[in-house]
Amino acid sequence: MATITEAEHLITVQTSARGEGNVIPEKYLDGLDVEWKEMWTNHGKNMEGAHLVTIEEFRRCPERYSFTYPTWTGPEVHHLQDYQVPVSNPEGLITCRVYTPAGPGPFPVHLNFHGGGWVLGGLQSEAAWCRSICNGSSIVVIDVDYRLAPEHQYPIALYDCWAAVRWAHTNAQSLNVDPNAISIGGLSSGGLITAVLAHFARDCFPPLELKLQLMVVPATDMRYVPLAIPNAEPLTTESCPYPSAIFCADLPWSPLARESWFLNYYIGTDEEVRSKVLSDWRMTPVLSPSMKGLAPAHIVTAEFDVERDEAEYYGQLLREAGNQVTMKRYAGVPHAFAHYNHPTRGLSKSREFIRDTIKLLSEVHGTDKRNQVA
Repeated sequence: MATITEAEHLITVQTSARGEGNVIPEKYLDGLDVEWKEMWTNHGKNMEGAHLVTIEEFRRCPERYSFTYPTWTGPEVHHLQDYQVPVSNPEGLITCRVYTPAGPGPFPVHLNFHGGGWVLGGLQSEAAWCRSICNGSSIVVIDVDYRLAPEHQYPIALYDCWAAVRWAHTNAQSLNVDPNAISIGGLSSGGLITAVLAHFARDCFPPLELKLQLMVVPATDMRYVPLAIPNAEPLTTESCPYPSAIFCADLPWSPLARESWFLNYYIGTDEEVRSKVLSDWRMTPVLSPSMKGLAPAHIVTAEFDVERDEAEYYGQLLREAGNQVTMKRYAGVPHAFAHYNHPTRGLSKSREFIRDTIKLLSEVHGTDKRNQVA
């Protein structure tokens, strides 16, 4: 599979760097969350977008391209342990970080697949959320450090995460978890992984019954993302069916150019290969040949997000196929709002999201009732 070349990347950088930089375009000002507007203006406007450099440059100095001001590592948990889990195609090992609450167990278990466009991210990306869920819902949370592009391109991330789910199920006794009480979830690219793995769980033999698929600002259909931003015409209703992608294409914190950057590393830049991959339902879940009989789903979207409408459309397809689906759109906030959960410097909407998901996973796994009895 072809990868992005230095020349192609430089064209993208030069074009993306034109214009107003990180200043918020006027068309967004009225609807933006007040806290986010202030936070970005005071602390984020000078940050350099990762999509404006090569992956090699990002890796040399990740803090330069990461908006860390409103994030934190999360609360202490009762027990944390890393496990090396074997994966295949190609063979290797990935780390699964297991957060365990206090108590005798066996506990329900939730597997988390972090975001980052299959290129960025790791065990620190959603650590605060994982820790908060472990404590607040009294469940084991397993954070999966799947392999990343460009070294490990599509579909390796999918099958690494599926191997982690199978590993958790097979090793339930040693992990002190209930093999019949498994849920999965992820943010952005991790949301797409979650959507696909819900199909894998339904279709394996015997089927693996999941309690929930939690998709947070998931990518579900990226066929509208251009291969090379400089050579692409602006999105229109003819080229893209999702109004949020058209309206939010020039957002300073997560523009369409960022989506293109991720895809160029994850699925490459060979147009024929790219077209084939984007036609595969494992990359574009809205194309799944069957939506029936999937695990209950909860889909979280953000108002100011390129991927908002494709995520809600996927929820509509799931519902029309007879699945149990709930959705919540968080008003005024950006794609990555769930990360910005620092207790004092973060977004109120991010802390609301943590409370919401603690409540949701407690109800799904019945720990709310057990905790009341205890």
